[in-house]
Amino acid sequence: MTHDHTTGGRGAWTATAPSSPSTATPNRPGGTIRIGQPTEGVFSGVLERTLPNGMTAILPNEEFLNRSGQAYDGTGIPPHLTEPVFTKEEFTKRRDSAFDRAVSVLRNKG
Repeated sequence: MTHDHTTGGRGAWTATAPSSPSTATPNRPGGTIRIGQPTEGVFSGVLERTLPNGMTAILPNEEFLNRSGQAYDGTGIPPHLTEPVFTKEEFTKRRDSAFDRAVSVLRNKG
């Protein structure tokens, strides 16, 4: 059985939510196919402090690594198959290309 999920990237409405399952699923039995855009690259909560000059310093509290020791902070986890996600054009045309691609992939793997 394969596990397919879509990921929204830059400009999507979530940051950590799609990154966590994308990190957790790559070695599932049957394989994983990520479809969409790279995740935001935000994996942990942050430590936020106001500095004496009024500027704000924001630091991640944790570092998440995959089994190979690679971190995806900043770059995000790339999809295997790139499709637009939550774009104005997708909404205007009432289309969900990432979902449609996932259905197509699942049907062809049947």
